[in-house]
Amino acid sequence: MLQAVFAALMGSALLWGLMRGEGAAAAMAMLEASREAVNTALLLAGAFGLFCGMLAMLRQSGAVGWLSGRVRPLLRLLLGKGLTEEALESVTLNLTANMLGLGSAATPLGLEAARKMGGSGEAASNALCLFLVINASSVQLMPTTVIALRAAEGSAAPGSVIFPALLATAISTLTGIIACKIGERLA
Repeated sequence: MLQAVFAALMGSALLWGLMRGEGAAAAMAMLEASREAVNTALLLAGAFGLFCGMLAMLRQSGAVGWLSGRVRPLLRLLLGKGLTEEALESVTLNLTANMLGLGSAATPLGLEAARKMGGSGEAASNALCLFLVINASSVQLMPTTVIALRAAEGSAAPGSVIFPALLATAISTLTGIIACKIGERLA
């Protein structure tokens, strides 16, 4: 469906350019935009590789374990004591990767955590719902993708988004936690 919408948009833009007598300019603009898209994708792939490598080094050095150790007691408090150790480890690793701005690397860990937290019924548990809310709002200590995109576009200070991102994601995470806890009490 999305491909059809995209094709319709591209076709109508080209048709509009042709009707205005600017078909060559429209075609050149489309080619230039596609070149920029490929360059941005390559830069993001490089940044993703860099930060995945950094995550691997942080894991080997014990820094991720240290951060996980700091987050784990809070997660036990929020998600409840009924969580298995394996599920808690997956949740902790997922949220740690998200905090470091490695959302794509965190996705498999999040899926694994959700599977381990899943109950036997059709309805999701309160702990799983809260995990999904925390995962979606994801406190960002290092918004690597945004920094990489800003660097790709030639920003003079691509890292200047770190504090605003931290503030915004901390507020959204806290709001989500409060909403979930209120929902738990009302249910």
